[in-house]
Amino acid sequence: MKNNMKTMILTLILLTLFFGCREKIDPEADDFVEYGWTLYAERDFLNAYNEFQEGIVMDSMYIDGYNGSGWCYVEFNSPDTAISFFSEGLDLITVDSSQVRFEMLAGLALSYHVTGDYIRAIARGTELYTFRPVFEFTHDWRINFRDVVILVAASHYAQGSFADALTWVQKLDETFTIDITTNTGRAELIKKIEALQNL
Repeated sequence: MKNNMKTMILTLILLTLFFGCREKIDPEADDFVEYGWTLYAERDFLNAYNEFQEGIVMDSMYIDGYNGSGWCYVEFNSPDTAISFFSEGLDLITVDSSQVRFEMLAGLALSYHVTGDYIRAIARGTELYTFRPVFEFTHDWRINFRDVVILVAASHYAQGSFADALTWVQKLDETFTIDITTNTGRAELIKKIEALQNL
């Protein structure tokens, strides 16, 4: 009986020491940002944004935090704030071929298009398509290179650059041809762009 009691006391002391000596593990910036993307995928954009911001507070150079914050503001329908986050993140990029860079370029192109800044929308969309013609947004399967192509085509159309708009449409449907010098042809072109958006 005494041996059992000693063994039990010794075991309790060892367990207390073992668990008492464990170091507290503090989350890193990437832990917050990864959890932010989990919430983003669940469409909990406000809490996702808060997590992205925690990541940025911990590490102001953590680029994916700006990426996530920008995409949350796309979802909040606040393109100007989204542009600010994407631009700030892009200024920190050192690797031109990073996926995060491509995602921010897509977000910028979309945000500029929504604000009516078609020149910048075209520039960012073209830049993305040049570097990554088969782009996919890793955090939302619904956004890919097709959206970028359609956005650039629509921006050209909005500027009255119908030949350029047709060229971009033909990246998705090379059989589509119309006479862009006529009102009928231009009407067919915008209908085609809208049809591609709705696919």
